[in-house]
Amino acid sequence: MLKIRRLPRAGRARLGFTLVELLVVIAIIGVLVALLLPAVQAARAVARRTQCTNQLKQWALAMHMYHDANLQLPLGSSAPNPSTRPRGGPAQPPRQTWVRYMWPYIEQQAIAAMDDTSVPFYQPPGTIGGTLDGATGQPVTLYRCPDDVQGDDQTVGNYQRRRGNYVVNWGNVRYGQRRGEGTLTVDELPQAPFSHEEGKRWLPRDTSFGDIVDGTSQTLLMSETLMAWVNSDSDWRGDIQNDDGVFRFHTMRTPNTSVADEIVNGWFQPTGDPNMPAVASAEAAQVSAARSRHSGGVNAAYCDGSIHFVTNDVSLDVWMAQGTMNGAETFGN
Repeated sequence: MLKIRRLPRAGRARLGFTLVELLVVIAIIGVLVALLLPAVQAARAVARRTQCTNQLKQWALAMHMYHDANLQLPLGSSAPNPSTRPRGGPAQPPRQTWVRYMWPYIEQQAIAAMDDTSVPFYQPPGTIGGTLDGATGQPVTLYRCPDDVQGDDQTVGNYQRRRGNYVVNWGNVRYGQRRGEGTLTVDELPQAPFSHEEGKRWLPRDTSFGDIVDGTSQTLLMSETLMAWVNSDSDWRGDIQNDDGVFRFHTMRTPNTSVADEIVNGWFQPTGDPNMPAVASAEAAQVSAARSRHSGGVNAAYCDGSIHFVTNDVSLDVWMAQGTMNGAETFGN
């Protein structure tokens, strides 16, 4: 009779892992994840910055298409002359910014069709009280940089509207600075592509590419800003559809500077975020730097339609020179 011999317990094939082996495997996986996570995060950051670059490129192309159709860039902002009575005299420009003129050129014809550029942005059809149903309340993907996850639209109150991260170049003068304020008159200073004659909001400057004698490849057109965190009408940062808002950037300060932006008292809320410091200023002394959440700098569009990443350590002289269109400055790349 055939006998079956059993192997000793020590000679049997072992199934599974020991606790020590499992711990070693888990430790190895943890190390690999720790090594890969920064690379994944960096790849995502690059992807967001690339998306922002593409969006800014679309804005620059829209500006060129507007110029082709109208032989000038859109106005930066306008508002009526406060010393002129509504009746009699020349027609007064409404309160508005460049944004509403761009809708037909960024594939937002439906918004453009519902708008009326002769009416202030805060009245129908621009804004329909207590709702986001007006033209300024319509969501537009191109308004938002994907890196500014903390920014919020103005979605409560009577004057609800969308905010944005893309702003126009106001150059080396303060917003609202008038003739004779400072060491030079406003019109004696080199101009940016977007500005007011003599600093008066009711005189928005007409700028064509022919006026950019410094060269379109050497003159800034647009860059970025950071949006308010609150969803009420109490913070002007990123308020790109409001002629009082931060719809512009100034080249008097380098990108992402630690120097605080100067905004009218009562129209900003400190967040404690070192990327967007702010202090109170007089109405004619407002200034806002280009700002983003990209690591190391901001995306910027130039008047030739090109997009460049400008680092935070750019020379102030170079940055200021790129902020003007007729300053005849000489600077390196």
